Amino acid sequence: MFPNIKFKDCEIHLVKRLRNDLLSLEDSILGYSPKNFSKSKLGRIRIRLFKFPKNEVCNEFFLIYGNKRYVCLNSTLLKKRYYTALQHVLHGITHHFSQFREEIGTEVFCEFVSYSLLKSLLEKKSKFFERRIIKSVMKNSPKEYNMYYRIGRKLEEKEEGFLVKVNRMVKNRKISQKKERRLFKRLLKGKVDSPNFEIKEIPELEIGFRRV
Repeated sequence: MFPNIKFKDCEIHLVKRLRNDLLSLEDSILGYSPKNFSKSKLGRIRIRLFKFPKNEVCNEFFLIYGNKRYVCLNSTLLKKRYYTALQHVLHGITHHFSQFREEIGTEVFCEFVSYSLLKSLLEKKSKFFERRIIKSVMKNSPKEYNMYYRIGRKLEEKEEGFLVKVNRMVKNRKISQKKERRLFKRLLKGKVDSPNFEIKEIPELEIGFRRV
């Protein structure tokens, strides 16, 4: 059942807040996913919150162990910057239904979808609050990922629902990898050096965790 969250080294009221926000976004998440990505598949994504080692450079990563799919978040980020942490979790979830073969396409799609979902959650607040939160999240994200989001936004301005449509086309092999690559790279303003977020050590993700 979505969201499948377990945690340790984290305040339970923050975990409950994250659970409730993700639950309210369940239908919206499915709206961005391919048709075969059902509620049951979404529910099988295992979200793990724990304190990352100090030498770890990333705050979120996703893993696939056999048939187990994980999104892992640094609980320190959740405590310090809740909405940034939420955007990171949404980005990780989106990775699990992105069909793009090129890294740039995947990251553009995941960044755009995660920000769009965050904005839909913030719609209940004032426009000033929404702009302030989005600006804060972008300020605390790597500049490369901000660029990915801007590329996605630019593509969506030309045609609403464009990225979702292309993601489904890639899944159904209706677009070549060469065309897919060209679609995104023509919008880049120079070479992009992706941050090195390779995980130094894969942690234990089941033992020692609490369920909400």
